This record gives sequence, structure tokens and C-alpha cells, in this order.
Amino acid sequence: MARTTGDPVKRRRCIARIKFWRRSRVGSDVTLGIIKYKVVSNPSRRFQFSLIKAWFLRIRKEEYKYSGSFQEAIKPVLIIAQIFALMPVRGIGSKFADDLTFTWFGIRTYYALVTILCFGITSGYLVAYVTNVSFNFDSVESLVFYLSIFLISFSFLQLARKWPRIAQEWQLVEAKLPPLKFPKESKSLAQQIKIITFVATTCSLVEHIMSMLSTGYYVNDCPRFPGHPIDSFLYLNYSSVFYFVDYTHFLGLLGKVVNVLSTFAWNFNDIFVMAVSVALAARFRQLNDYMMREARLPTSVDHWMQCRINFRNLCKLCEEVDDAISTITLLCFTNNLYFICGKILKSMQAKPSIMHTLYFWFSLAYLLGRTLILLLYSSSINDESKRPLVIFRVVPREYWCDELKRFSEEVQMDNVALTGMKFFRLTRGVVISVAGTIVTYELILLQFNGAEKVAGCFES
Repeated sequence: MARTTGDPVKRRRCIARIKFWRRSRVGSDVTLGIIKYKVVSNPSRRFQFSLIKAWFLRIRKEEYKYSGSFQEAIKPVLIIAQIFALMPVRGIGSKFADDLTFTWFGIRTYYALVTILCFGITSGYLVAYVTNVSFNFDSVESLVFYLSIFLISFSFLQLARKWPRIAQEWQLVEAKLPPLKFPKESKSLAQQIKIITFVATTCSLVEHIMSMLSTGYYVNDCPRFPGHPIDSFLYLNYSSVFYFVDYTHFLGLLGKVVNVLSTFAWNFNDIFVMAVSVALAARFRQLNDYMMREARLPTSVDHWMQCRINFRNLCKLCEEVDDAISTITLLCFTNNLYFICGKILKSMQAKPSIMHTLYFWFSLAYLLGRTLILLLYSSSINDESKRPLVIFRVVPREYWCDELKRFSEEVQMDNVALTGMKFFRLTRGVVISVAGTIVTYELILLQFNGAEKVAGCFES
């Protein structure tokens, strides 16, 4: 009985809901019809909406699309470099090398020039401190550090003047190479350089933070300005300069900024050489992979002639790049060699605190690892340039020709590699040479090692 009396009530509620949704649907259909009519009735607005839609789709597509070019891959490295006053080149956000320009009249260049001036002034004060006040291993190490940073920043300014022309030449050489077959190959170079930059920058940041924490030992136990820990910290960062100049809060902050910029420039030197080495090796690998795929197939003289032309273009590009960055490469390896020897020498000293110990061993491990990876990446250019000799062995006898013989002789005779101002070539043999040099100089330095521990707070 209850069910019979309840059915009409439920039926009326259901009917009311159905009518409501019908009315709302009709209203929405009418509204949509009006909008569609207005858009269709106005062709210019319809054209405008379609253009906006195409523009948004293009942005979304270009954001995840890789062309595989060097300019696209090196872009994040150059952006970070300009934040720290290096490589003042315009147009680095573009994917095309034709958009790159250099001018002396720009905020990037002014920023770089002011930073170079600060490095030069700091180096001058350190020369005066070493020659007139204190000549020891620590003071000479600071002098070598800031003087090398001054030379590195000046070298990058000189490179910035040549970089647009080098990037355009690189783009022309890439355009003539066999195209990359898969999207994975197109984004491989950019991702590899991003990983190198991220890992190296993160390790550099961690090292600098640990250095600041270790400085806190002296700030707490023997502050220069009691009751002012920040001023004491800033004074210690630039103590050699403040020996000649009266300390102010502004100069202390300026000194810390110069210290941060110099630390990044010291690490960026290695990052840049690694990125260029990876990119050059990738271009040789791209050509080698293409030749390997075609080696066992029927080939013609024209095929090997075109491959030889591409190989010669890559060799000329490597030579041109080396002429531009050879000074940076030399500074990179001499710096690493000097500081590795110095840190290994200090490894026998007792440290005044646990933070000093952690900072020291992390810094030494990071420096050794960075130098080894740099050597391996740089030597990969020479390895890839010799790889065609292995490819030529799989070519069937019936397709062997004079052009292929000429190509083989050129590969065998050429020694393609980056150099340190032509003093040495970066090949795998250099890894053994550098290791032997470190051991040799370390044995010499140990004979003059008189300090048994790092100076404490109240020790000179």
C-alpha cells in the first residue's frame, strides 16, 4: 500500500527532473547555435580564432620538438653563462645560429666588462699581498685562482666575438650531414648537455655551500668583528684585499659576489669544453652511423665522395672550433692539474673541524671526477674521427673503389682532436699522461711539505 501511494510522488519528481534537463539542454543548444551562427556569420573573426588556435598548437608542438642542432643543445649552457657574466652574445634563445650577434654596446657586454675589471682588481691586490705580506702555499693558491679566473673571463669575452661566425659555420656543416632518423636521436645531444650542466652546476653549488659552512668555524671561534657574524664572514672571504682596503659592508657584499662569480666561472670552464666536445663527437658519430648502415649495401663512388666531403667539413669545423677555444682548454687543464696537486698535498694535513674534512674530500673527489670526465669527453672526438677505419673493413670487395681508398688514407693520416693552444692533443693517451704528471709533481711537493695541520683560529 505504501508502495502504491509512493509511486505517483516519485513519478512526478522524475517528470520534473526530465523537464528541467530538457529545458537546460534546449537552452544550451540555442546558445551554442547563436555562438556558432555569430562565428560563421563573421568570417574575419573565424579566421582570427583559427589563427590563434594554430599559434597555440605551434607553441605546444615546438616546445617538445627537437631539431638535433648544436645551437639548440648549447642554448641552456649559454643562458646560464650569461647570468654569471660570461659569453655576452645576443640571440642565444633562438634555435638558429643566424640570430646570434655580438656588440660592444649592450648590457651583457657591460656586465661582462665590469666583472672582468673586478677580477683584475682582485688579482692585483693578491699579487701585492703575496709579494709584500705573506708568501705561502695558501696565498699563492688564492692568487692562481683569481688570476686564472681573470684570464678565463677575458678568454670567453674574446670567444663571444667569434661565436656567431662559428655557430653559423657549425649550422652549415650540420645541414649537409645525413639526417637523423629517429626523434630519440634528435634530442639525445640536448639532453646529454643538459645532464652535464645540471650535474656539474649542482656539485659546484654543493661545494661552495660546504666551503661557506667550513668558513663558519672561524666566524664562530675567532670572529673578526665580535657580535657581527655576517661582517666577519664577508671579511674572511676577501681578507687579502681588506688588508689594503678598509672593510665596509658594501665592499664585503661586493667581495662575496665576486667570489660567487669566480667560483662559477672556474667550473663553467670545464662545462663548456665538455659540451663542445660532446657536440663535436656527436656529429662525427652521426656520420659514422650513417656510413655503417650503408657499408654492407651496394654503394657507389658518389656515395663515398659525399661521405668524404662531410668528413672533411667536420675536420675543418673541429679545427676552427679548436682555434677559438684552445686558450680556454689550456687554462682548463692547467687549473685542474694545479689544484689537484695542491689538494692531494693538503690531504695529509689534519683539519680543524669535521666540516673542513667533509668539504675537503668532497672538493677533491669532485675535482678528480670532473677532470676525468672532461678528458674522456674530449678524447671521444679523436675516437670517433678514427672510427671510419673500422667501417671500411666491412665494405664488400666488389664495392671497393679509389675514392674509398683515398678516404681511408685521409682518416689514417689526420689527427682530429681539441688542443691546448697546440701544446697537447686531447686523446685517450692524455689520461695516462695527466695521471703520471700528477704523481710526479706530488712526489716533488711532498718533499717541501712542512705543515702538518691546517691553521686554526689563532694560528698564523
